[in-house]
Amino acid sequence: MKDRHLFFLGIGGIGMSALARWFHAHGAEVAGYDRTATPLTEALQREGMPVDTTGSPDALPDSLRADLAARRTDRWTLVHTPAIPDDLPLMAQLRDAGFVLRKRAEVLGELTRDQPLLAVAGTHGKTTTSSLLAHILQHAGQPVEAFLGGIPRSSGSNLLLAGGDHPRPWIVAEADEFDRSFLTLYPQHAVITSAEADHLDIYGDAEAFQKAFHAFAEQVHPEGLLLHTDAAAALTASSSLPGGHALYGQLDPSDPWPDRWCAAHSHPDADGSRTHFVLRLKGEDPLDIHWPMPGVHNAANATAAAALAIRTGVPSNAISPALAAFPGIARRFELRHDQPGLTVIDDYAHHPSEITGTVAAARSAYRGRRLVGVFQPHLFSRTRDFMDAFAEALSALDHCILLPIYPARERPIPGVDAQGVGEKMVGCPVETPEESRFLDVLEQCEPDVLLFMGAGDLDRWIPPSIERLSRSKTTHREQPTPQP
Repeated sequence: MKDRHLFFLGIGGIGMSALARWFHAHGAEVAGYDRTATPLTEALQREGMPVDTTGSPDALPDSLRADLAARRTDRWTLVHTPAIPDDLPLMAQLRDAGFVLRKRAEVLGELTRDQPLLAVAGTHGKTTTSSLLAHILQHAGQPVEAFLGGIPRSSGSNLLLAGGDHPRPWIVAEADEFDRSFLTLYPQHAVITSAEADHLDIYGDAEAFQKAFHAFAEQVHPEGLLLHTDAAAALTASSSLPGGHALYGQLDPSDPWPDRWCAAHSHPDADGSRTHFVLRLKGEDPLDIHWPMPGVHNAANATAAAALAIRTGVPSNAISPALAAFPGIARRFELRHDQPGLTVIDDYAHHPSEITGTVAAARSAYRGRRLVGVFQPHLFSRTRDFMDAFAEALSALDHCILLPIYPARERPIPGVDAQGVGEKMVGCPVETPEESRFLDVLEQCEPDVLLFMGAGDLDRWIPPSIERLSRSKTTHREQPTPQP
């Protein structure tokens, strides 16, 4: 692309920051605004991209500020995310001056239009599957660039660059359904990991949501491969869809060798440190996989990533060592603390099905241990739309603490709160403390395995929680045994 000067409104977002990093790495002048400083915005600044948190025109880069004053609008590309409200004064001032504001998805679509694109869509599993796919390609020596929705622990960056002189590397990108963003992408091959209704504040109803996924499926290259799960099969039922279509997922016990890519027999290894499953790829011998990610849902994600990697030319014998070396992703079942009597896991689960999968993975990995969950609902509209399902999923915990709803882009909805979820839970004690009492309540729950879940800012509670609980357990161990 020809853009040499770019300003990102909402640069601290996970998708925006990857795009900003790509342009910066390719020699463009990049700066941005975000409402709060975070470790990610601080990382961008260290990499040479100024980030303002005031929203003042005086904090714009010098040349953009001069162009704003002169109403010269042809030198800078302004990129925004839907998370930025339309009434943000800075955005309104730039728009009123005549600048054209482009959506992040539009820019990503243009950037990838003439490149061989591997797109991962779906309500759940996009980040893990796309990160796995990029990792397998890189581990196997395939030139690849990736725009990821998470931070792989090996690189610390949500952008993967091919390096060297590769005019047409494979591009891996998450195809985000929010705001119909994925309809800007035209992939060579794609995955639909799931298609459960979400973002109904945008789509209105489940039927409109399904139609958007069908439209995305129609944009896969006519000679490409579209992988989907059983749950998404209806999206590809039409004979009008181009390309080849195939199922992937868990092995059906009634069909020991189905005509699909599949994972089977996922369970912890004997010492509990890794997970084992059998990966079956069409036309290939079964592969024994021993890797660090627990849960049958992650085995399914690995299956999709491996199947697309094979289509790019990665040999099947490269899959097992690549998955064994996968470093994991920040906030995707990330082990934050593991000492006798206290294990702490951080996970991005924010949809009922994701919570169900994450809790099941924790049960499998830490059998027989007391599982306490801390959940922060994300968005008032999502909490309203799935309140019963959230309550059912969270009831599988041994004890649950609900934090207040993280609003993100939304205003409160009367009558919708975390307490409403707790009131519907069955068979699981639940607490809904004020933030000032959170650590006290957490200590009283006496967690053995502590699982943080949510897409908001609840991860800020993890360090103080580890400190409080570790101190509490140390004090308890040091207390003298009462004498008879």
